[in-house]
Amino acid sequence: MARIMIVDDSAIARRNLRTILTKAGHTIVSESENGLQACREYELHQPDIVTMDITMPVMDGVTAVKRILADFPNALIIMISAIDQKNMVMAAVESGARHYIIKPFSPEKVLAAVDTVLKKFGQNQQKAAASPKASAPAAISNPTNKEPFDIENRNGTFIIYINQNFTNSHVPSLGQTIQAFLYVKPLRMVFDFGSTQIHEFTVISNLLDIMNRVRQAGGLVMARAEDAKIVKIISEKGIDCN
Repeated sequence: MARIMIVDDSAIARRNLRTILTKAGHTIVSESENGLQACREYELHQPDIVTMDITMPVMDGVTAVKRILADFPNALIIMISAIDQKNMVMAAVESGARHYIIKPFSPEKVLAAVDTVLKKFGQNQQKAAASPKASAPAAISNPTNKEPFDIENRNGTFIIYINQNFTNSHVPSLGQTIQAFLYVKPLRMVFDFGSTQIHEFTVISNLLDIMNRVRQAGGLVMARAEDAKIVKIISEKGIDCN
C-alpha cells in the first residue's frame, strides 16, 4: 500500500479521492488545494504517489509538477484532468508525470493508475530515495493499464510499443491515447512493433489511420518492425519503416 498526497482545489474531489484510496488500503499523508502548497507539502511528507489536479489557483498542476520534479526527480505524480485539458496534461507528462486520468474518474480508473505506477516505478523510487537528484526514467505509464501497448518519451520522441496481443479491439483505446499527444509541438512519434507478428492485417490499416492523424497534426511519424510484411505495408503508405 502507498502513502499518497492529494492535490486538488475542489474539496469534493479531494474527498472522493480520499474515500477511493483509503478504502483500497492506501494512506493519505497530505492534502493540498493548490500547486504552491503541494510543493511545500511534498518536501515535508515525500509521499509515494501524488494525484495532481491541473487547474488550480495560486499555482497550476503543470507548474507544480515541474517544481517538485526539479528537486525530487523520482517523484511519482498522476495527473487528473478534464477532457479539454489534454494539452496541459501532455505538458505535465513531458515534464515527468507518470500517468494521467481523465475526469470523470471512477474508483477502478484511480486504483488501476496507482497500481500501475507503483509496479512500474515504485522500485526505482525506493532505490533513489537516498539521492533525490538521480535521473528519473522517461517512461510514461499506459493510461489504459491492461492494453497491449506502452508509451515511452525518449528525448522528446514518443515511442509506441505494440505487442503481440494487439488486435483491432485495442485500436480505439490507442487512438484515444494518441489524441492527447497531438497538442505536443514539435511532435515526433515512432510505432515500434519489435518482433510482433500481426496476422490480422486490418490492424495495420487501422494503425496507419492513427499514424496519418499524427502527420495531419504536423507530426513526424516513423515505424520499426522485424516482420517484413508489416514493413512493406507501412512503407507503401509513405511512412518510413525499417
